[in-house]
Amino acid sequence: MPVKMSKLEERAIKLLMKHGEKGLLQSELWHKLGVTSREGSRIGIKLEKKGVVKRVREFANDRWTRRLVPLIKQVDVKVLNEAPCPSCVYEHVCGPNGDEYYRSCMLIEEWVLREMGRKLSHGASEPRAKSR
Repeated sequence: MPVKMSKLEERAIKLLMKHGEKGLLQSELWHKLGVTSREGSRIGIKLEKKGVVKRVREFANDRWTRRLVPLIKQVDVKVLNEAPCPSCVYEHVCGPNGDEYYRSCMLIEEWVLREMGRKLSHGASEPRAKSR
């Protein structure tokens, strides 16, 4: 279920997601947003209540503060553009009212293998098995 956010909350979560799993100190966030410390604190609390960030107590710059760590991640859906399913002749068989043909679908298997090959060739390589 989508979470309704204000424009300022959306800007905050985008900034936090840019900084990845490390997140940002609450004070860094409100400086970047150009809001007061009170407003920044309230944004952090609201985002935590909505379940999109975790507020972690931390000692930084000689005082206790909170680090805001995003609990959501960006997903790249570009890979789905070439998925075989939308134009598949067997779509009526795989759909919600059909059989589970997709479990043994060669088109999906070929597509997944092709995408994994692209991913591996573009630098996201996995450790190679040792040759014997």
